[in-house]
Amino acid sequence: MTLDVDDYFTPKTTTSGSPFSLPPLLLPTQKNIEALTDHISATFPRFLAQNNIPYAPSSITYDREGKVQLPPDYPYASEFKQALANNPTMARELSTVNALTSHWVEMKKSMPFQQEYAAATTQAEVDAVVAKYRYLFSGNRHYDTIALQFSASGSLTLTADGKPLS
Repeated sequence: MTLDVDDYFTPKTTTSGSPFSLPPLLLPTQKNIEALTDHISATFPRFLAQNNIPYAPSSITYDREGKVQLPPDYPYASEFKQALANNPTMARELSTVNALTSHWVEMKKSMPFQQEYAAATTQAEVDAVVAKYRYLFSGNRHYDTIALQFSASGSLTLTADGKPLS
């Protein structure tokens, strides 16, 4: 499905309350993540220029509450956060690419389990697969930290625990 990214993330001025007025759901797929990454890379330099921000932060992460986290040494942090507050379209696009990437990375971790579980033909095989992947069901499970990495010009790359997405 073709999607106008700018229109998708721009807040609507009227809301009818109807669920049929919601935009289509963006799934956490590599294609959607790449499309958003490309769009942000193309529009982010203009966003910075319009807000008189000389250069992008080296990275953006989000805390557990979904709040933007910037490097402590980024000198334009307050200006950047204000620019995002004034531009909910960019704020939504950045948080969405972060969220989709996080879900995609975690889904990829569970794929071997799903494949092996589906292939198991006996209870002993099922038990062995569940035991092998028990960490996926643990309350202490590690979730990768997603970071939006920016070049000085504003080009975006995504990382999971410091490693580029593959």
